[in-house]
Amino acid sequence: MSNPTFLGLEPLIVARLEDTVRAALQVAVLSTADIAGATEASLPKPSVRVVYGGHRYVRVGNGGLPMVEQTWLAVPAVRNVRSMQSGAPGRAEISPLCDAVLDALEGWSPKHGYGRLESVTPSLGPATFEGCTFVPLAFLSRFSRSQSCA
Repeated sequence: MSNPTFLGLEPLIVARLEDTVRAALQVAVLSTADIAGATEASLPKPSVRVVYGGHRYVRVGNGGLPMVEQTWLAVPAVRNVRSMQSGAPGRAEISPLCDAVLDALEGWSPKHGYGRLESVTPSLGPATFEGCTFVPLAFLSRFSRSQSCA
């Protein structure tokens, strides 16, 4: 088993969503690299975007290595231009995608020393603009720092 790296959870989350959500619902799963520099119009929809959401350190005991608590966002996105003013069709379309992401990640234990993912309240709320609906879902994982940065 390899030690966890600071941003090493992203490819594991992407792979998990590709194996579950993409396979079941035929949606694209996008990493930070896929999103970087792209315009929203060029990104596929429906899709799920995996984005780093921040971290904090938690000290464990006296002199113990810090635990890192990281938040990762999985953001389902759909585009539905029917009744853009109410947004109801977009919300109806995105709901099963949100359920699939939650089913795939809530309680999942990734490999390589990362802790089980727990759903937490995201720092961003849902948004709808230009017929696109986005619902950020946040997940927290903890891991031990095995080395200090030099």
